[in-house]
Amino acid sequence: MPLFTPLQIIKLIDLAKKNRIAPLYLFIGPYEISQEKAKEIYKVLLEKGSNLEVFDLRDKEQKKEFLRRKGFQEGLFGFRTIYHIIGGEEIPPSKVEEILNALRDKPQLFSWFILFENLEEKHPFYEFALEKGAIIPFHTKKREDLLESELLLILKEYQLHMEKKTASFFISLVGEDYSHFKNELEKLVLYALDERTITEEKILEIVVPLEEKAFYLIGEALFTQGPEKTYKMISSLLDAKREPGEILGYLYKYFKKLQILKDFIKENPELDREQSYTYFSKEWQKLKEDPLKEIPKILTESHPYALFNMKKHLKKIDSLDPLFSELFSAEWALKREFQPPQKVFQNLVFNLWMKLQPSSFKKAA
Repeated sequence: MPLFTPLQIIKLIDLAKKNRIAPLYLFIGPYEISQEKAKEIYKVLLEKGSNLEVFDLRDKEQKKEFLRRKGFQEGLFGFRTIYHIIGGEEIPPSKVEEILNALRDKPQLFSWFILFENLEEKHPFYEFALEKGAIIPFHTKKREDLLESELLLILKEYQLHMEKKTASFFISLVGEDYSHFKNELEKLVLYALDERTITEEKILEIVVPLEEKAFYLIGEALFTQGPEKTYKMISSLLDAKREPGEILGYLYKYFKKLQILKDFIKENPELDREQSYTYFSKEWQKLKEDPLKEIPKILTESHPYALFNMKKHLKKIDSLDPLFSELFSAEWALKREFQPPQKVFQNLVFNLWMKLQPSSFKKAA
């Protein structure tokens, strides 16, 4: 068994169902994703009667309890015992050898699922797993690539299709929180089972973005949906008791990001030349990997698909100053004139939308 890619997790699950179970599974990469993947495999073992013990060695008390253990408990009636260990870096060499000795003596009685953020190939666990276990490395990919791999795996399982551009759009909305990503993907699949191809429109209809992503959509809506739909989105947030100042703050952040992106593109015209998202994302990744390139944090925290769309919007804007002026006027109306938030945002959305229209259109209006 030794090395498995993230897309091959399903193979490990099938092997477990056939009682082909490794004594040691090593997961290397982000803990959040590794934990979910480990559970998918040992869930099969639990259904077969195995016992489970979990230790998060990042927690001082759990680490103390784990290190106090002398020997490892065999399962009742010959059932396998599963040890799920988070923070393998915290296991001292003496304990590593103790675990390996138990695995060598009675490999049929134990299965260890040990999670590392990083692990050298010369580590005794790695060497043992290469011979008799399974190694699942997640650390060789960017987090967004891991999520995209997971997305493709689930879509393939349900015989659904999503274009790469649409997949990037989905990930840009749900963010990099794995739990939220998984929940929204499962919901999307459920509602799209009768469709062969999932579109951006379907995603917008079904998916609930992370809170900050929802605010990002308001800025996008101004460029793509028109003032009515944009105001409707803001109105629903107000109905959900979101603070007007918070909504205004995120709109300010959206336009601030536009301004920073505009300046950054002037310094890096290769981004402006790319009209295809695929090539734009490649150029963006090159810049991020350049140790001499300083990139503002507000941009590095953004998914490249969001930046690609914002770049297209910039072509419609000569200057962002009038937009910031409208935001300031709205803030004044809220905080100094105490106008009703619904009225303030209705005026703001219309004024912003007018500022974004071509000059010929505004003259005609």
